[in-house]
Amino acid sequence: MRVVVGTLLAMLVMLPAASAQQQVEPLQTPEEMRNRPPQQGGLEAIVHRDTFFSGPFLSVRASTPDLRPGWDIRSIRVRSGEWQICTGRNFTGTCRTIDRDLPTIPNQFRTIQSMRPTGGFGTGVGNSLRGATAEFFPAPLRNGERIPCNNSSCARTQANQFCRSVGWIISRSQALDNIGGRTVVADVLCARNVF
Repeated sequence: MRVVVGTLLAMLVMLPAASAQQQVEPLQTPEEMRNRPPQQGGLEAIVHRDTFFSGPFLSVRASTPDLRPGWDIRSIRVRSGEWQICTGRNFTGTCRTIDRDLPTIPNQFRTIQSMRPTGGFGTGVGNSLRGATAEFFPAPLRNGERIPCNNSSCARTQANQFCRSVGWIISRSQALDNIGGRTVVADVLCARNVF
């Protein structure tokens, strides 16, 4: 009886620690971070203390008005989406929008204090329909605006860039639409592969 009670007490003491551990994402090497698929249905940028995506890192998956990494940020890997980075808290100071990896951050942005997604799935900026292997964007946005283009070659290039910025590999199809006298990219189908 004592053994059973002792075992139960030990399990109860360990329970809060175990549940806290489950909430913490396991540390991954930079190579593992590079090769993992984008988070399902979300955005992610990874800020690193050192250049070329090395050293300690912090994964950012939502609007973060007070980042507090504890060190200067020297590189950013954009896993998916488009992000605004700012040198002040609450998206103040000098701000810049990025949609691709920055292996070396310019000196004026090393004190990034806040960052937020500005485009892509899950931002509330532009709607999409996401499936297991593709995602359809009827009105893709960049910096909160429709993407201007005047021919099909431009639309294909811009659609491919847009798909990569939101975590996909390629645009399988795209179209042009006329909105208020402007020709813009529309009906983009992003996918993981060409076929």
